Amino acid sequence: MEYSNISSYIKGILKIGMLYVCLLPLVLLGQGTGEAVNLGEDGINPLTDDITKKIPTLEVLIDSAIYNSHKLKYWDKEISISEYELKSTKREWSNFVYLNGEVKEGSWTSLVFIEDQLGNEVGTLGTTNQTRYSVGVSMRLPVYNVLDYGNRAKLAKMKIESNMEKKLDDQKTIRAEVINLYNELIIQQNMLKLDIDNIDFSTLTSEMAQREFQDGKISLADMSRVQDNLARARYRYVRTKIGFINAYVMLQEITGIKFAELNNWE
Repeated sequence: MEYSNISSYIKGILKIGMLYVCLLPLVLLGQGTGEAVNLGEDGINPLTDDITKKIPTLEVLIDSAIYNSHKLKYWDKEISISEYELKSTKREWSNFVYLNGEVKEGSWTSLVFIEDQLGNEVGTLGTTNQTRYSVGVSMRLPVYNVLDYGNRAKLAKMKIESNMEKKLDDQKTIRAEVINLYNELIIQQNMLKLDIDNIDFSTLTSEMAQREFQDGKISLADMSRVQDNLARARYRYVRTKIGFINAYVMLQEITGIKFAELNNWE
């Protein structure tokens, strides 16, 4: 009878111990991060959500950043200006072509020969009202402008090509910046989760060290080292969190896309 009671007592202790082991990580996670359990549908919690499934795909982010880039729009305008300058250069020959016109209106007197009754030609003066028009075309081509026309046209074309190259370079820079921020966001999220695990482990180690210190099993120096490890773990978590937020905000700024709000995950 006594053996049966002892056996039941031991089984009860084992059940309680197993339940404690299962619940301990959840308790420590709540103590270490203070994260809310009910996050809602509109926000993002970096400690529980996959960030790549909560924001647009990388290609969408790149396309949006290129479309909303003010610098690329600036180069588009510079290219248009260069194209108009090339057209103007090609039409410069018309500066040396002159079109003259003249209109005269009035009474004009002329000598007219007519035959009299005897068949003799007799000159008489006649007056008529007439309007006379005259049109002329002339051209003056300075030798320097003629010889330098090809060079100026080539320079205008090269300016267009140069602006296009600059636009492509800036486009590549924007693409690389978006890729770096996207990857940095993923890295920082993974680091956050590792930092949380480190805090949990350091917290558990600190609690055990405090009990052993009170029981006189470890020295004050050992206790200090354990506390210092916990402080370092918390410091790394804060720095990683700031890095995550910076990458999250900067990715929104450069792409022009508003992501979901970050939930309070202090």
